Amino acid sequence: MKRRLVPALQTAALLLAALFAILPLYWMAVTSFSRANAVLTWPPRLLPDLGGLTFDAYTAVLTGTSALRWLANSAGITVASIVVALAVSVPAGYALSRSRGTEVKLMGAVLLISKMLPATVLLTPLYVLARAAGLLDQPAAVVLGNLSFAVPLATWMMKEHFDKVPVDLEEAAWIDGCSRLRGLWSVILPQARPAMAAVTAYVGVVSWNDFIFARTLLTGGDSTTVTVGAAMMIGEYNIDWPRVMALALLATLPVLAMFALLHRQLMRGMSSGMH
Repeated sequence: MKRRLVPALQTAALLLAALFAILPLYWMAVTSFSRANAVLTWPPRLLPDLGGLTFDAYTAVLTGTSALRWLANSAGITVASIVVALAVSVPAGYALSRSRGTEVKLMGAVLLISKMLPATVLLTPLYVLARAAGLLDQPAAVVLGNLSFAVPLATWMMKEHFDKVPVDLEEAAWIDGCSRLRGLWSVILPQARPAMAAVTAYVGVVSWNDFIFARTLLTGGDSTTVTVGAAMMIGEYNIDWPRVMALALLATLPVLAMFALLHRQLMRGMSSGMH
């Protein structure tokens, strides 16, 4: 009896967690296809009125706002942040993993401490630097802000993975005539794909969801990102919830697509970490 009860409870807990994760997406989708007066009814309806579903909110968002430009701006910033973060965190994590001495421990402590700082602490110095460099209202300023927040943890994630890769693999490559750089590229990096996928997912989510850097370092107009654009749609006295949810659902689709592409490597990393 007990052997059957434990798996049943585990399954129920997993189903409850899945429902908890899916419910916001479901409610967002239902609201985006509803009319404004139907959204404000009480008590709220979990099941939509199929006869009242409409695409008006999506039509209004796509034709009446700059949503496509906002999405493109966020996509460009996110891709740039991911590429630069990988270019920095992979060699930095490898160097920290293969180095020995007290300075390595000190650098690791600095990385962890810097991650503890909230993003708001970085706003003022980043704004001053961006203004001095002429980067205000430029996507590069937001990329730098995202990197300053995400790279420390990304570097630590790569270091932890490289620590698990046996040095014997590299030494065998060196004996065969490979340089250290060639060994890193041909031997170590193929083993690090799950960690690189995790870094991609982490930096991608941080950059895509960023609001504070984009709101501070971009003045608006053509450089607005989707998070700032969604905030602009919320009025002081009136909120068109179907339009807001339509934009939010459109902004969620690229993130879901990213995780779908990275799913295999992420699962590989999770399964390898369990052994």
